[in-house]
Amino acid sequence: MVSIELSGPILVAAAVLGAVWIYRDAKRRAMDTADMWAVGFFVAFVLLPVLGGLAVFVFYLRN
Repeated sequence: MVSIELSGPILVAAAVLGAVWIYRDAKRRAMDTADMWAVGFFVAFVLLPVLGGLAVFVFYLRN
């Protein structure tokens, strides 16, 4: 089993940076749900570190 562990501050910083990146990209694409994508990424990244965030990110890129 693979385990990825991030310390608290690094986890939150990575989640915030990813959420900001997704929000800005969604706004550039003129998506009405840019804020929801950013929140979804942040929550998934924090609750399921890395894997949850990557899942949301991949799903986002497919849209």
